[in-house]
Amino acid sequence: MPARALAAHLAPTRETTTRTLLLIGEDQPGLAVLAHLALEAGHRVVLPPRGTGHRLRDLCLPSGSGINVSTGGTCQAMPVYGTEVRTGWDLSLFSSGSTTGHPRAYGLTLGRLDTVTAWYETIYQVTQDSVIVTALPVSYNFPFIAGVLLAARLGARLHLSRTFSEVLTDAAHLANTADRVIVLANPVVLDQATGHDPLPARIMIDSGGAPLSTTAITHYRDHGIDVREGYGLTETASLTHFDTQAGAASLGTVGTAMPGVTATITREQGRPLINLATPALAVPLDLAEPLPGPVLGTTDLGQIDHDGRLRILGRADDHPIGGRWPRDTLDALGPLLRHRCALVRHPSPGQATIRLLTPTSPPSARELVHHAAEYLGLPREHITITIQDRPLLHSAKLPTGRPRGAGQAPSRRAESSS
Repeated sequence: MPARALAAHLAPTRETTTRTLLLIGEDQPGLAVLAHLALEAGHRVVLPPRGTGHRLRDLCLPSGSGINVSTGGTCQAMPVYGTEVRTGWDLSLFSSGSTTGHPRAYGLTLGRLDTVTAWYETIYQVTQDSVIVTALPVSYNFPFIAGVLLAARLGARLHLSRTFSEVLTDAAHLANTADRVIVLANPVVLDQATGHDPLPARIMIDSGGAPLSTTAITHYRDHGIDVREGYGLTETASLTHFDTQAGAASLGTVGTAMPGVTATITREQGRPLINLATPALAVPLDLAEPLPGPVLGTTDLGQIDHDGRLRILGRADDHPIGGRWPRDTLDALGPLLRHRCALVRHPSPGQATIRLLTPTSPPSARELVHHAAEYLGLPREHITITIQDRPLLHSAKLPTGRPRGAGQAPSRRAESSS
């Protein structure tokens, strides 16, 4: 049956109890409306990562009703026999799995989700006459919270573009009738989006996932495209920081913390790890995982300036090379990459990898290797170039992978952390 009809059918009455609904499928509008209406009706909603429908048994899932929303919004239900999980949550979302090797489920209450959507409402400056545009799957935390839930909170419109290439053109068209248009994207979406002409001033792009170089951000802004970066984790309901200033001083940072969020830096083995305390913390569904304390230790490296702006430097397993972190290397390569995106890693003190997130184009891999080697003071054979081999589905931290050979660009893959 259609998603709306199913949601109405599942609405609780005095004779029914709260259900656990595990929603999968390819119909993004159907998933969005069913998930929202099911939450409104008081049910628990689980959104497994897209493309894992045949591997649900590999995920930590509660038992419940599995619902596959196919093209056209029709739904097929099936029982899911899961495992015992933690209770006390309304919505469960999954991490990318780049740190542990498999996606992890985290549960959030409606109250904590409401806190985060209120943050988004403030930083985006949106109203019921605004439009939120994205082509990212709604099962991922960023588009679901900043898209589905925020639009529902405002009574605003959520527009789901069919492809990455249509996001900016759709936004420009929708700006004709909206007071504000927010594009939820990431570097790969922006790289594939067509229409890099100046956009109306009422359009703002929130880019998370992989970092953009300062050259790329400046490139977009110089061409009349208001791109800003934010930061957050699945465990923090997608948001802890955002660049509300979008000026020269905040360039290359993810801005300051949200109200009630505290970020601190602790040094472990010489690495500046980011710790977070937030009023919107999720709990792991897996009983084997410990409950989070008041402070969440992340696997990201960063530094905080005197005005409280956070700059992401790399991942916990990155190393400084001559005092420089992956973020520094990315910015050094920015003039060559221009608006194109790349993920830089320092897997050892004597090696750097550059993972291009979209098909190769000028500059050549040879130019990038030469420039990176000179900047880091490394032999050229210690610089590895790779290209992703699958289109990006959502903003997830890029997985670490074994280099395939210095200076070479084999297959392509794209995945990227807000």
